[in-house]
Amino acid sequence: MKKTFVILSIFALALSSIFANGSKEVTSQEGMTWSNWSGSEESSKEIFKLMIDSFNESQPASNKVTQINWPWGDTESQLALRAQGNEQYDIAQIDIRMLPALAEAGVLADLSSVFGDKYFEENFAPGSISVGNYKGTQYGVPWTVAPMGMITNTKVLKDSGVNFDIVTIADFEKAMDMVKNNHPANKDNDKGNDVLPFAAMTKDGGTCAPDFMVWLWTFGASVFDENGKCVLDSKEAIDTINWFKSLSDKGYIQGAMGRGDARTLFKEGRVAFYNDALLAKGAITNEAFGPIESYAKPQVNPVLNSNDSPKASGWGHLLVIIDRSPKKTDAKAFIEHLISEDVALKYFNQNGMLPSKKTVLNNKVVSNDYWSKAWTPILDGGRLAETAGPNYSAYNSIIVEDLQSVLSNTKTAEEAAKDMVSRIENL
Repeated sequence: MKKTFVILSIFALALSSIFANGSKEVTSQEGMTWSNWSGSEESSKEIFKLMIDSFNESQPASNKVTQINWPWGDTESQLALRAQGNEQYDIAQIDIRMLPALAEAGVLADLSSVFGDKYFEENFAPGSISVGNYKGTQYGVPWTVAPMGMITNTKVLKDSGVNFDIVTIADFEKAMDMVKNNHPANKDNDKGNDVLPFAAMTKDGGTCAPDFMVWLWTFGASVFDENGKCVLDSKEAIDTINWFKSLSDKGYIQGAMGRGDARTLFKEGRVAFYNDALLAKGAITNEAFGPIESYAKPQVNPVLNSNDSPKASGWGHLLVIIDRSPKKTDAKAFIEHLISEDVALKYFNQNGMLPSKKTVLNNKVVSNDYWSKAWTPILDGGRLAETAGPNYSAYNSIIVEDLQSVLSNTKTAEEAAKDMVSRIENL
């Protein structure tokens, strides 16, 4: 871990030096640039053109926006590399997971100084704000932010005799037990696994680790402490690992489960609970079961104690301003245009992307939509994955590999926790 921070510090220092030397050559130019990947996708081309054209029609030539399209996978590296040159870059769409590395590299502007200190708390849900904040600095404006929620199959629960709300971990465990033992498809099957209680992610780092992190937070654990030290060997973390192992031992979850697998099972009516993003609606809709509100219900994750706040793994996109842009005030105006009620509702109607501003979320177009309304309470619990940053994949792989070793009885929770810490600290 210490090695990682040293590398990041050197990288940030090098970039800062380049910015300082090159910033004098960056002068105001005709227009602004907006780098994004969604604008090149077939399903979004039309709405992105409308976003830009509707802004440009009222702007002088010096403020008109043109877009630069990069593939999603190239965005982080392109922003970091191109910021070193003399080309002007003003606004960018980034995935929330890109934020730590770009912030460490000095690429992003502090938006509190651009929008004002109270702007964010007045306009966005706490969870939406938090995924754009890194080490106390607000670098991102929430754009299409919707944390991962728990999707429950209400038909499966009803068929299993579950007639209570899932609020606490105890409720969750009781419901899973009832699905396993009471669902007709399981009672008629010797193996008792035709309908899986919980399709928890257990297969790959990119999905399993962020989902497992939610349970760590729920049990009061963390991956890192405030000093950046890995604390996965804490009592709370070991309790979480043991709890997750108990779900496997009881047959509530199974190994080698990926997000796509869970969606298929849910669509077939063969799973009671799983975690997913708002856009999962299209993947799990099954007309044979009727309208989606008759069998699928998004909800917050269960909590350890009834008065705890539900936790959620952050998901979504941010709008950022490049720190060396000479047009920060104009960039602010364009971002406000993108999240305005008129534009945000058009984006929502075309692509189902949940608006970020509280006032727009309260619009009847959104609040009358069953799926979106159900997702709104999940927003408050959103949090950026602790592993987000340059070592995202490596950290996640370590967590999953050692978690899998516990599920397969190769290691105890204590052994796996100790190994997680050692391996992460040595990266």
